Amino acid sequence: MMQQLELDLWGSLEAAAQVPQTADLRSLYQVLERTLEGQALTNQLAIAGNAMVQLSEVYADRAAGMIEAWERRYQPQETVIDLEDCADLFVQSLSLDVSDLFEEAEPVAYPIHRKVAERTGSIVGEVAKADLLDWIEETRVEVPPDTATVEQGILNLAHDENVQETIAAIAHYLKHRGKVSLQTLRQGLGISLIELWLGLLIGGFRLEQQDPFYQTASLLTAQNK
Repeated sequence: MMQQLELDLWGSLEAAAQVPQTADLRSLYQVLERTLEGQALTNQLAIAGNAMVQLSEVYADRAAGMIEAWERRYQPQETVIDLEDCADLFVQSLSLDVSDLFEEAEPVAYPIHRKVAERTGSIVGEVAKADLLDWIEETRVEVPPDTATVEQGILNLAHDENVQETIAAIAHYLKHRGKVSLQTLRQGLGISLIELWLGLLIGGFRLEQQDPFYQTASLLTAQNK
C-alpha cells in the first residue's frame, strides 16, 4: 500500500513536469500528504524533500512560461533574422536616371538671309602718316602756314614721333649757327617739315616772320629760347 502511494506520487510529479502550465498542483499536495501518512520520520523527510524539489521545478517552469507569455503580449519584439546567408538577395547599389527631369533648350530660329547693317554717311577714315607728310610737303609753298593751325595738327601727331631727339638736334644746330630760316634749318638737319615743326613748337623755340607774307622762300626764322 505504502509503495503504491509512493509510486503514484512520483508518477504524478513526472506528469506535472511535462505540462507545468496545466498541472493540478493542489492534487499533488494531497497525494504527497497521503503518501507521508504512516511513514517513518526518516522516510517522510526523504520523500518530502525529493517531492518538494520536483514541485519547485514545476513552479519554476510554470513561472517562466507565464513571464514569456506576458512579454509576448505587452513587450512585442520583431523577429530577429540572421541575414548573413541572404546577402545575395539584396541590391548592393542603386542608380537613378534623371534625364527625363530636364528639358533641352529650345533652338532659336535665325533668318537665313539677314539684312546687312546700313552704313552711315560718315566720311571719316584713317589716313596713312606717309600720305599726310606728302600732303604737307606739297602744300607748304602754295599756302603760307598759320602757326596755330599747324601747331594743332602737329600736336595731334606728336605721339608718333621722337620729339625729344628732334628738339635736341634743333637746339644744337641753333647754338652753333644762331638765327636761321626754317628752310635752312630743315636742310641742315635733314628732317621733314613736320618733324621740324614738332621740334620747334613743342620745344618752345622762338619764331619770327621777317619777309613779306607773299615771299615763302624764307618766311620764318628760328632761334634758341
